[in-house]
Amino acid sequence: MFKVSSFLVENNLINDLKRYKSKLAFSFIIGLIVGSLPFIYKVTEKFRVQKLIQEQRQIQNENKEKICKGNNSDYEKFLSLGFPKTAIEKLNICMKEQ
Repeated sequence: MFKVSSFLVENNLINDLKRYKSKLAFSFIIGLIVGSLPFIYKVTEKFRVQKLIQEQRQIQNENKEKICKGNNSDYEKFLSLGFPKTAIEKLNICMKEQ
């Protein structure tokens, strides 16, 4: 009796798996998506922070360049005297110091 009963249970399970295959796959996919939402949120947050840091660095570099290329800077003086290579060297030194 025990063998017949276990066979019926296995047979019903196999039939149910065959019958509801698409519903099981759909439920699995939904569970996978719901489970991965925190990971996706963390990744997008890190990407957003990295982008903000990059924009902030770019703004800082632009501000340094404005200061180093100002009217009373060594760069402007050497450029107006006709020494472009020296002016570029002075600009690079100024950018490293700032």
